[in-house]
Amino acid sequence: MTASSASPRAGIPSSAARAHSSLLPYALAVLVATAVVHLLIVLAGNRITVLTTLPLVVIALGYAIYLVTYGRSLGRVRYGRLVAHALTYAIVTTGYLLHAYVLLASAAPAIQGDGHLALDAGWFGATVGMAGFWGLGLIAHGLAALRERGFEAPRA
Repeated sequence: MTASSASPRAGIPSSAARAHSSLLPYALAVLVATAVVHLLIVLAGNRITVLTTLPLVVIALGYAIYLVTYGRSLGRVRYGRLVAHALTYAIVTTGYLLHAYVLLASAAPAIQGDGHLALDAGWFGATVGMAGFWGLGLIAHGLAALRERGFEAPRA
């Protein structure tokens, strides 16, 4: 057992250690949820609609619940909250980008724009817009985490 995962009580993991160990199951849950979102998009004819976007709300709520449950403890894990944010960003946006790449490569009509945009407006927002605007937030989070030397909550 390393000093960072040691607990004052022998054999009982600290809340920071539990938060750290929660990151992999959380990432796997986001991966599965994102795969379900893309399955729903495929079933909707590869169109981005309100109904195919609603499952993103479920992912966002899951992220919020995860942060409420583990956020304070993740703040005591070096770059813990940033890792959760980065994993969520990477899994969700990469899912949309890969889906779009497959549709573009296969010249699927569902992704083709109306002449003004190269992409359908829904796909443009789901790929370029989401990746860009969320990416700005992730950059700001990363810079703030660096300023705090990776610890976003007081270490107990």
